Amino acid sequence: MSTVAIPTNVRSRQLRRWRDIGLIAGLALCSGLVTLASLPGPVAGPAAPLAVIFPPWVSGEEAVARSLATGARLLRQGAVPFVVVLAPEAGMVPAARPVGAMLMLRLDGLAGCIISSEAEASRL
Repeated sequence: MSTVAIPTNVRSRQLRRWRDIGLIAGLALCSGLVTLASLPGPVAGPAAPLAVIFPPWVSGEEAVARSLATGARLLRQGAVPFVVVLAPEAGMVPAARPVGAMLMLRLDGLAGCIISSEAEASRL
């Protein structure tokens, strides 16, 4: 028995390879553009409260002092002493993160987590 080699067209194999590379690159580009388009834009209206999270070894008093140094109004402390909830002045976000803060989170969608003063007064 003899083996017969099937001739392959090298040019068509290269074209298929480039086509596959182009499809993968196009898919990656489109998914990146879709991701960028889905990011939220600037929010108009009143400034949302911010949760400032400090390292756990920062005391509550020190976290409050560092947060007030940014010029924002203090709403309350979190459930743990190293979390502080701030209310930036209308139309202004604190210029910089408080010294030593690890993270700042906007609390736009978490309105139920912040107890308003009226709700807290009615609870008492």
